[in-house]
Amino acid sequence: MVEVLSGSLIKKIKIKISQLKQTIMKIKFLVCAIIMFTCTSGIFAQADMQETVGMIKKNLTDSKEKIKNYEWIETTTTFYKGEQKSVKQTQCYYSVDGKLTKVETGGSKQGKAPGGLKGKIAANKKEDMADYIKATIAKIQTYLPPDAGKIQQIYAAGNTTIQVLEPGKKFKLTFPNYNEKGDALSISVDKTNQRITALDVSTSVDDPAQKVLFNITYNDLPDGTQYAGSTTLDAQAKQVKIVIANSGFKKAAK
Repeated sequence: MVEVLSGSLIKKIKIKISQLKQTIMKIKFLVCAIIMFTCTSGIFAQADMQETVGMIKKNLTDSKEKIKNYEWIETTTTFYKGEQKSVKQTQCYYSVDGKLTKVETGGSKQGKAPGGLKGKIAANKKEDMADYIKATIAKIQTYLPPDAGKIQQIYAAGNTTIQVLEPGKKFKLTFPNYNEKGDALSISVDKTNQRITALDVSTSVDDPAQKVLFNITYNDLPDGTQYAGSTTLDAQAKQVKIVIANSGFKKAAK
């Protein structure tokens, strides 16, 4: 009886060992599959990044030249504490020396200031805020349009990251320390149509600890020229919001 039980027990142990070996083999196979998938995904991501960076550089370079053939209206609307404070319109065009020229039009509007002591206090605050807004708008211009040379430098240094928005079609590339330490420029692209769709920037104006965020939506002209259609900046620490819209594009007079 003892021998029978011993034989039965040994048989059970052998079965358990066999099952354990099978489980270990399955785990090994799964680990290998995960490693292979990760490596393959990394290779494809790097290939996507290289191709996408090339596309971004080409679009920026081509559009930088093509836009010089146009003139348009730029409308800058400023909000403070959620209230619209001013609207400024300028006619934009490139002069013969290749410089962007902006001429204020009659479409500009300023908010009314109160009178008396309250008005003086408001005027001082308005002056301080006007300086900040001026500096903020100037900061925006340092990112528009993005510089293809800077993008290449950051990519070549291995500092670019890629986010897949839609596999094989839409991606978002981030270029850290684009203009200064601590900032970041992100470019969203539609690879299928070979177009830039949006920019996102995280930077600062007068205090590195106070981040300023702005988003730019890219549009297309009939000849394929891409431009910043709408820029929205949000400086939450200052309760300032700035919206810049470019419209009314037409061929510039020769």
